[in-house]
Amino acid sequence: MFSFNGFGTTIYGRRDVNQADGSYVVTKWFIIIFFPIIPLGSYRVIKEKQKFFTIGFPKYQIVPVKFNTKQVVNTYITWWGIPVVLIILVLIFG
Repeated sequence: MFSFNGFGTTIYGRRDVNQADGSYVVTKWFIIIFFPIIPLGSYRVIKEKQKFFTIGFPKYQIVPVKFNTKQVVNTYITWWGIPVVLIILVLIFG
């Protein structure tokens, strides 16, 4: 994933958390000004177990999974719902 000044790809969401291993599902998006435009796929994020003490960032394994429609709808509503409501309110109440 790569984005520059809010343009590119990123992941949003955290759904279907597996309590046993702490893994969860995210969705990769094409973004413009950080707003999700097109969902590109869903992935399960699994934190890798470390065998010994290390300093630094944890490592994650990302596994493609079936497209998570609920997460896509939730992300669209979260990112686009508030701006749309604000625009409607401005147009109504000027």
